[in-house]
Parts: sequence; C-alpha cells; structure tokens
Amino acid sequence: MKKTPRTIKKLLEELERTPLIQAVCEKVGISRNTFYRWAKEDTRFAEQVNEALSLGTGVVNDIAVSNVLNGIQKGDPMYTKYWLSHKHPDFRRPFVVKYDSDDIILHRQRVKERSQLLRMESDAYTELIQHDEEYIQERKRIKELFKKNAHRRTEYQEHQNTKPTERERMKELVQRRNMRNQ
Repeated sequence: MKKTPRTIKKLLEELERTPLIQAVCEKVGISRNTFYRWAKEDTRFAEQVNEALSLGTGVVNDIAVSNVLNGIQKGDPMYTKYWLSHKHPDFRRPFVVKYDSDDIILHRQRVKERSQLLRMESDAYTELIQHDEEYIQERKRIKELFKKNAHRRTEYQEHQNTKPTERERMKELVQRRNMRNQ
C-alpha cells in the first residue's frame, strides 16, 4: 500500500483508538516494516504517530481505571486489592530494587572508569608537584652559581669599564693619522 494522506489519516485515527502498532497495521493493510520505514523517513509522520499513540494510551488508561472503579463498586475483592496496593500508601508493598547482570556490569564499568579518572588526576597532580619541586631546585642552583661567580662578574665589569669604547678608539685613530699627515 502506498503512503497517501488518506492512509496516514486512517492509521493515525486507529492509533488514537488502539495504541498497538501491530493491530493498527493489520487493520490498515500495511506491514510493520513499512510503518517503521515511513516513521524513519518522515519525521513529521513520526511526530504525528507519537502524538496519536499518546492519545490512544490515555484513552486505554481511562478505560482501565474506569473498569477498576466499576469492579470496586460491584464489590469485587480483586479490583479492591489492586487499587489499594497501587494507590494507597498503607497497603503498598515495600519498594524492592531488582538488579540484573547488565546493571551490575554497568555499575562495575562506571566504578572502574571513575577509579581510572581519579588515578589519572592523582598522577597529574603528583607530576605537577614534582615539576614545581624541580623548578624550585633549579632556581636555587642558579642562585648558588650566581653567588659563586659574583667575583668573576665584578672583574668582567671592571674590565669592560676600562676598555675603550669604539668611538674613543676611532678618535684615537683619527688623531694618529692627523699627526702623521702633518
């Protein structure tokens, strides 16, 4: 069957009445694969389907609650027990958490990942501290060398101060040449 506006309208109306995709597909005359392909290819159609399913689920829920209330009014203990165990806090069973193997595996993976992250952070912090300590030690070593060589620096500076500058040397050369030419 082709995807026509009429087919889509009929499909959406049926989903609002009966929110079961398989049943609606059979009633409209399309396969489930076709239905899911249409939903995958057309986002607007997928949104309309979700809305229709939501409305249909609401209708079925209303009918179910109505049936439970009718059963309670008729005095049926099964409906009364159901209502109290689900809606009344004094009759609810204690909440029990059930774990399956997938939950345990996922939890172990998360714990392992978290411990790896903590280890990496710790290693980075340790490396940073070591780097800082090495830097401090290097600075101390340079200061010590600077202090040890202080006398050499002063000798070099004194030597530089006694050395004639380039300008003074040029003046001296000019004076010598002038003396020769006279």
